[in-house]
Amino acid sequence: MFELKEMPFQEKFDGILGYTKLVENFAQKLAKELGELRTSELQSLWKQGTETIPVDASDKDRYEIAYRNFMWTWVSANKFMESHQGEVGTKRYMQAAILAWKKKYSFEAFPLKILEGISRKTAFKILTRRLAYELQAFSPYTVTELNENRMVLNVAPCKILMDKNGNSFCSMACQNIIPSWLEAQFNVKMDQKRQEQNCSIVFEHF
Repeated sequence: MFELKEMPFQEKFDGILGYTKLVENFAQKLAKELGELRTSELQSLWKQGTETIPVDASDKDRYEIAYRNFMWTWVSANKFMESHQGEVGTKRYMQAAILAWKKKYSFEAFPLKILEGISRKTAFKILTRRLAYELQAFSPYTVTELNENRMVLNVAPCKILMDKNGNSFCSMACQNIIPSWLEAQFNVKMDQKRQEQNCSIVFEHF
């Protein structure tokens, strides 16, 4: 079994704040396209479900609050688009999220694409080890398999699914947006096998 280096709570906190900012940026752009007042409407919606993070809280507590805020920001923005544009709104939200993810990792994707032309297995190995560390911002898990062609994560239980907004995030982000981003940017396939609050995630080359 691959020995996974545990991500500190401070780093998890910083990571979740970064993903929250990513969502805020693309969601507000979508809202603005619906009309000038829609951005304020979305911001007011976010404010209703956002918890204040105490300055003197521990790194773990700050992360937990930021995590709940991130989930609320994501899911409420998606519902906001659905309420104004129906299925078209959710599709636009998904497309914007994929583009935002690609932009966030474009700097890392370029050298990996060059390396893939030289050694596909080496590029995959570098990417999956990076993912194995960075995805800890979303949930604890164990890496049960990791080699040049395949990585398997065992998430039991999944922190995402334990959140009140987790099912919506899972169906949209984990099952659609992140796999689409990995396929488009890194030619990597991501499959999930979910059982109640547990999940097995497999990463492989196409």
